[in-house]
Amino acid sequence: MNLKKRLLIPLPALIVAALAGWAIHHWGGLSFWVAFGIVLGAIVINGFIAEAEDNAPGGFNKPLPPKKQQSSPKNAVEDSRNI
Repeated sequence: MNLKKRLLIPLPALIVAALAGWAIHHWGGLSFWVAFGIVLGAIVINGFIAEAEDNAPGGFNKPLPPKKQQSSPKNAVEDSRNI
């Protein structure tokens, strides 16, 4: 992967972090760099948590096998038609 692509991949996250940091600085009175660091840290921690959940058994990357569905009784189908 060339350098240009490597620099463009994290750019959206940095822009979001900068905008959120600016908003916290503007309306919260916190230093921009402190707010930017907090937001950037939150994004990184969220990424680690999402990765762990996705790779856990039953997660997005390792789904559990589907359960065998039982066929519904005839009475349930007939009752649903009368509703």
